[in-house]
Amino acid sequence: MGFPCAGTPEDPSSGSGSADNKQVSSPDEGSAVKPCPCDPSKTMSPEMQAAIAAVNQKLDTAIENNQRNLDSKIATYEKKGWSTENDPNLENLKRHGEELKKRKQELNDKINECACHGDGLMNLANVVYNEANSHSMNAKTAVAYAYMNRTGGTPRPPKNSAEISHYKSLGTRAESLNDGTAGLFARNLTDSIEAACRRLRDKDPKANDPTNGSTHWVSPDALPKASGGCGANYFAKDGRCFPTWTDPRWEEDVTETLAEGVPRGEFVFYNNVRYTP
Repeated sequence: MGFPCAGTPEDPSSGSGSADNKQVSSPDEGSAVKPCPCDPSKTMSPEMQAAIAAVNQKLDTAIENNQRNLDSKIATYEKKGWSTENDPNLENLKRHGEELKKRKQELNDKINECACHGDGLMNLANVVYNEANSHSMNAKTAVAYAYMNRTGGTPRPPKNSAEISHYKSLGTRAESLNDGTAGLFARNLTDSIEAACRRLRDKDPKANDPTNGSTHWVSPDALPKASGGCGANYFAKDGRCFPTWTDPRWEEDVTETLAEGVPRGEFVFYNNVRYTP
């Protein structure tokens, strides 16, 4: 896919190797160019546009339903002669409606800001969301770098469910959204897009990679507890069941990296792993 806007990104490929600086880069550090505003309808496939539209539709529905609820309550108050001034229930609905509108705007602004990267932007962002949706920007950015290391610099969707566990396409995620989840989803997806954009526009990913070229990762706090025993291909460590491909006793060349600003319990990254999902 071409990049019709000015300032096309450099080759985003990344290999293994040592990074001197593990600090997660700021939006403009290590950039080939600052992302140019683009029209997603000209840079993204019809399928990706449809998925984005589905997310926006769920946000629109949440906004409309919130406004309908607010209008209904105001009508009830007025019918009963109750004051609507500074009522906490009404104020909460008003704030929620404004927050939903803000999150929708921020999501679409971020997509437009980085749309020069085409479908690859949303492919990578969706992986980041899958793995680190509620985590910090440092964690999200580290996952973006590590996944691109794994794919050889191609921002593609996972090949199978073993490569990225519990992965869902963006369109499938949109289908499951409701009024109660759409706003939080938009916020976390916006941050995931920002993390993906940082990696895709990085001019020198080897130097800026906070994972030191890692291709794999685990989230220790989410691993099964070892108290009940660990199954095949797992071993007990720090009270959790880690996959054996993280253990130098089985993988003598494997190296471990902690990304700066990312607690060990959230993510540990690994390089020189022979295991291929």
